[in-house]
Amino acid sequence: MRCIIILLLLSATSCKQATKKPTKSTVQLVAPLASQPINYDSCKKAVMLTKQKHAGGWKNLPAEKKGKIFTETVTKTIIPNWIGTAWSFYGTSQKPQQGSIACGYFVTTILQDGGVALARIKLAQCASEQMITTLVQPKLVKRFSNLPISNFIASVKQTGYGLYIVGLDNHTGFIYNDGTKIHFIHSTYVGTRNVQWEDAEKSWVLASSKYKVLGKISEDEKILERWIKFN
Repeated sequence: MRCIIILLLLSATSCKQATKKPTKSTVQLVAPLASQPINYDSCKKAVMLTKQKHAGGWKNLPAEKKGKIFTETVTKTIIPNWIGTAWSFYGTSQKPQQGSIACGYFVTTILQDGGVALARIKLAQCASEQMITTLVQPKLVKRFSNLPISNFIASVKQTGYGLYIVGLDNHTGFIYNDGTKIHFIHSTYVGTRNVQWEDAEKSWVLASSKYKVLGKISEDEKILERWIKFN
């Protein structure tokens, strides 16, 4: 019920272990777990109710509004349930706080449970760049090589509000630009070794990757059309 109320109010890559790891304290959690347990099935139902609510007038909504509805649904209804879920190299869990989940499976599971029709297992086992280019149109994909983290963050800020998939040297996750701050959400193989919601500017994993691929999924009109139609 809590997820439904919130929405109504609001209207693999496999990870490879690094040779040098930050300590647990360097992984900064910025989105704490809910204070009370949430029924995950009710959260997925809330996603469906949101889509049903907007389906009739979807064609007439501005692109920015469509992207915001999608982004809010995924980041506020589905993702928070997974924070703290254990990471493992072969993790394929489909239930938050149960078992473990690898980084690629985290991305595809979140999108699937957030209402996007996709090949969850096949995409999770792809290299992160292939996952991104399969899901996101080329015009919405950017690549960065040997760029300082400050420059990368500046580019995300310039690209604007929304939800992105990011592919790193040996890792993948989500970048969320909330309009003010940039967040990195991923099932991390270092430090806490679980699903974390971090300040992107302070993320060791993000900063240490020499190659980054960024796909703005919340701006992709084809994805948004698939999302609103998938029941």
